[in-house]
Amino acid sequence: MANTAERAQGATPSGVIMTVEKKLADGTRVGKAETLGADPGAPADEYLIPVNAKAVAGIGDLYEGFKVRPNGWSDVATLTFSFSRPVRNPRLHVAGTGGATEDASGNQEEYWTGLRLVGGAPSDPTFTDIAGFPGYKVGDQAIIPAGLGGPRREPTCGVVYMCGTAQINGMISTFTVQVRARNVRRIMAAGDAFMWGVFRVTFEEDGSDAPDSYGAASHTVSDLSIGSRATADHPTTVSSFPRRLADDTDDAAGWLPAAGAVDGRGPVQISVPVKTVRPAVLAGWVDFDRDGKFQNSERATAAVAPGSSQVRLSWAGHRDAIAGASWMRLRLADTERELAAPTGWAASGEVEDHPITLDGAAALKVRHAATPRGAAKAGEGLTLHTAIANTGRTAEPYTLTVDLQDVLDDARHRRVHPAPTSRTDTTLTWQGELKPGDTREFRLRFVTKRKDLGNRQVRTRWSGDGTGACAGQPERPACGLTIPVRQR
Repeated sequence: MANTAERAQGATPSGVIMTVEKKLADGTRVGKAETLGADPGAPADEYLIPVNAKAVAGIGDLYEGFKVRPNGWSDVATLTFSFSRPVRNPRLHVAGTGGATEDASGNQEEYWTGLRLVGGAPSDPTFTDIAGFPGYKVGDQAIIPAGLGGPRREPTCGVVYMCGTAQINGMISTFTVQVRARNVRRIMAAGDAFMWGVFRVTFEEDGSDAPDSYGAASHTVSDLSIGSRATADHPTTVSSFPRRLADDTDDAAGWLPAAGAVDGRGPVQISVPVKTVRPAVLAGWVDFDRDGKFQNSERATAAVAPGSSQVRLSWAGHRDAIAGASWMRLRLADTERELAAPTGWAASGEVEDHPITLDGAAALKVRHAATPRGAAKAGEGLTLHTAIANTGRTAEPYTLTVDLQDVLDDARHRRVHPAPTSRTDTTLTWQGELKPGDTREFRLRFVTKRKDLGNRQVRTRWSGDGTGACAGQPERPACGLTIPVRQR
């Protein structure tokens, strides 16, 4: 933030540029134009919401020389705050704005602050009281002292000095406040007129909510949104770094494949609901390989025309797509530069993350073998070998169940290793989790019957790849083995 007597300007971490143009009343001069640096370690302030609004830069001006009307109001300055992008419901933080003086003869003068909202664009905005303002009352258009006079008290927030947070309602490109001073003269004039004006501004923020491994994305809420509107996140705190949420309610979730499956092996197309008033860009990432990161190769973009209600995003097929739970990230902003990466700040728009299910190559692979191979003789030992491997990049839970009804009519149990998690007379079930690259093996040992054979075959039926995939495709190789049993 750079601050002079005529103008202040600075960029927020998201990239929104704020400019403050100062028009001084007749006789007013700026004796000091200070820049209030961002202070991430600033303590909580009960008058400011977000409580750490001091973490953002601001301005501190010393106004001098304005014409004083004893025990009346005086015009001091008019400040116009402008933003490089429209922002929704900016918050004006006022701290230590006012002045008091006393001379050697005991004469005292106070300058209580008054703020009047005198204009804005694109529409006439209004104030909403968010926090603080002890000793003051907040109306739609003005913030003024609630009471004056009475016994003199030590100047502090609520006594002379204005401290609090007011929201400027609406989608705002500019707003203008008139700064006025209400003189309270105790006995006689006590010196030259002066008053401090201390102001900061913060914006609504929309954050991502995918797991930490995907990185955080944050947008300053503007007049672009995915779905009908953006929901403001982190309303009570500000940060210089993009932040994610533990959970979020996404407005457009009902339109997107959050609960259904996306076939990642072939071309993927989705229609995304948007709300725009000017040209914009939509970008999307799908974690096709389920490695917990969004890659450049997993990105799709589309230009958004003004007034669009839906935009189609298209991805080419991904041969590396792995079936299972994954994530999609959507980002909408004014420019493609803001969306060059799946993470970081954007000065406009919205970010939405959605859990999705991918169809693709199964991460869990199951294979079966038997000893002896080919056929078993009546009365001899038979060992069935099964292995399940995780070929993906994330840990995968599995549940494997084997149906032995068509085994036990021709053979008897000898040994099972490892011990199953649960069992019935005809089924064995194992449950667990496999880390990437891990394999787990199972051995089922039987002795075939010498007589009273059933259908003369040992036929196992497994629950496929660990996700129950064999329910509708029992003849797949991953679903079991058929071993003939022959008389000697």
